[in-house]
Amino acid sequence: MDEPIVSKKPIDYVKMVFRRKWLIMVPVAISVAVGVIACNVLPKEYQSSTLILVEEGRVINPLIEGLAVSTSVAQRLAVLREQILGWDRVNQLIKKLNLAKDVKTQQDFENLVKELRKSIVVRLRGNNIIGISYLGKDPAGAMNIVKTITDIFIEENLRQQNQETDSAITFINDQLEVYQKKLKQAEIDAKQQKLNDLLIDSTPKHPMVQELKKEIEVAAKELEAGNYLVDASTIAGSDQELINMKDELKTLKQEIAASTASGDSGANRTQVATSSNDKLYKLLLLEKVERVTAKDEGVTKTLYNELLKRLETAKLTQRLEASKEGTRYTILDPARMPLKPVKPNKPMVLFMSLFFGFCCGLGLVFLAEVYDHSFLGVDEARSYFDLPILGAISKIITESDVREQRLRNIKVTSISVLVATVLMVIVIFNVFLGS
Repeated sequence: MDEPIVSKKPIDYVKMVFRRKWLIMVPVAISVAVGVIACNVLPKEYQSSTLILVEEGRVINPLIEGLAVSTSVAQRLAVLREQILGWDRVNQLIKKLNLAKDVKTQQDFENLVKELRKSIVVRLRGNNIIGISYLGKDPAGAMNIVKTITDIFIEENLRQQNQETDSAITFINDQLEVYQKKLKQAEIDAKQQKLNDLLIDSTPKHPMVQELKKEIEVAAKELEAGNYLVDASTIAGSDQELINMKDELKTLKQEIAASTASGDSGANRTQVATSSNDKLYKLLLLEKVERVTAKDEGVTKTLYNELLKRLETAKLTQRLEASKEGTRYTILDPARMPLKPVKPNKPMVLFMSLFFGFCCGLGLVFLAEVYDHSFLGVDEARSYFDLPILGAISKIITESDVREQRLRNIKVTSISVLVATVLMVIVIFNVFLGS
């Protein structure tokens, strides 16, 4: 005979739970007790963290604005995790704190590095706030690791920043030396051109030729020795003489032009012939040099001056980075020694144990109902049997049964309250007062 399907109301499930409440209370009590034991047995882990504010330096010199001499912090933040958790940084951390004192093999060292990388967490909060945290079993060790890795990060970034600027300065100085050499070579070429022009009309024994050869020889030795300083007055004896010679050359040109226009070329030749040969050679030579070397030397000097400007800019940038106007690293929240462990999470463990015990209790109640075929009332019996139910006899309860039931209820209630109180005290101590 097929068993008829008996539909139950929600109140029937509530009665079922209360009827078999011990199947829920006992698993809950056991599960909570296991959770309390787990909270005290599981290894404790402590977390220490720090926050770093990275501020870009304010550009106060117009020469620095728009010049990419130093790498910005925004570009370095993209590879922040790789910088902090890189092999060199972690190895430096291990050496500073002597974390490898118990390491005996290379494999143990590799495992130590992997464990540190796994335990150190780096997060970016906003555009310029960096969070670094570490999770470990020793509270003092966690604080020292966070503090040390923070110092390593700041020192490394400042070192890289200064190294970039120093590299720029070194490069510019090298280029300046190259262009100084070019200017010196241009000076020698100009003198050589002057010598070639003199040899057209003069003999090698002419005083001007001899003097110019000596100057070329001296300049060549200076170039070979690395003395690239160029004197603008090497053509003349001094700066004032150079100015006077230029004025005389200008006057002479005007006189020649005026004489040619008036047709008095003979008088002009007489005036030129009566002039000092040395002065005349110098005047003509000055004109030749200015015309021949103006283009190349002008370009070289322009590049040289631009490099000087860049060098000054780089040096100013370096001074700014070394001062309070450069990139600043401010520790907003320094690493502190944690007072309480973050793992195991006692409230979460106890809550999960309570939930697990309650679910187990509900499962036991369901199984008990499935395998319990007794009738709880006349209605269940009537729905089960095809035969009519003629009557039902209630359970006869005597006064002694009532007294025994009352005593039993008192004992059960007392034990339940005692167990619940003990569990509650243990839970409160572990969650709120325990370390």
